[in-house]
Amino acid sequence: MFVQGEKDEMIPVQMAFIFENEEPAEKFLDILLGWIEKSNNDGDAVSIDFIENNKGGYTLSISPEINRFVERMIPKNLKDRVTPIIMAQTHYKEIDTLGKNYLNFKANYKKAEEIAVGYIIGTLTKIVKQSKRYFTKKEFNFYKEDEIPTNSAALGYRATQELSDFDPKTLPKPPKETIKEISQRRITEIKSLLPLTYNRLKNLWLGDIQKRLEQDYSSEIIIQAICNLTIFERLKKIEDISPDFTKSGYSNRILDYLNETYESFDSYYPPDEYYTDELIIRQIQNDKKELETYLSK
Repeated sequence: MFVQGEKDEMIPVQMAFIFENEEPAEKFLDILLGWIEKSNNDGDAVSIDFIENNKGGYTLSISPEINRFVERMIPKNLKDRVTPIIMAQTHYKEIDTLGKNYLNFKANYKKAEEIAVGYIIGTLTKIVKQSKRYFTKKEFNFYKEDEIPTNSAALGYRATQELSDFDPKTLPKPPKETIKEISQRRITEIKSLLPLTYNRLKNLWLGDIQKRLEQDYSSEIIIQAICNLTIFERLKKIEDISPDFTKSGYSNRILDYLNETYESFDSYYPPDEYYTDELIIRQIQNDKKELETYLSK
């Protein structure tokens, strides 16, 4: 639906998805409104993109907006400590021609404060019923099929069209931190999550062992290994957590524990005799292997 603007411009104020029956229309709208509700009622949690093809038509793409999807799916206390890998479904609807309404919408949608999105029951020429529920949004994207950004959910369109130059393996990987950045973040996180343990280690707890190991390893690597050993021993004291730290997804469980459990003077420490040179070196090697695995992905 459009309203008359200045200089005979047609300003879009509403767009609707056409359904033959009300039941699937309501289920469809329920899904979109669910995304919006979980994103603080932000209508732009629904991504609506238009992909113009080389045959004179376009494809409508509907999906969760990626940034808002991550925002609502990743707990706030983990957001800055994980690099999420996401999977989201995108629906595509092909339209044969770039019609007048489409071209008006593309040219003038930014002139509307917001656009209402709902559904209608009927056909292009006859509206039987219009949805009472709707949402409003401001953001719409328009792409050429050869120019879809790699960070867009609409990129999957190229796979659906079996375009010869589309190869998922060539998609850019998320940027990784440098060794220097990892080193800086390592100490920052230890200070934040294990402040008492870090303070004890900097005040000569296990000082003789640290001094011996510093002949072959940096101080921060040694501190990290001792902290990890301490964490594992604390986790073994928790009945509902498995002592098998190699299971898939266990690193997230450990991160949850660290975020939810504040270190205190009552926190458990194994006896000093537990921390042998051999055990710490083995943990240093395990930590190195974890880092190499991360950097190789």
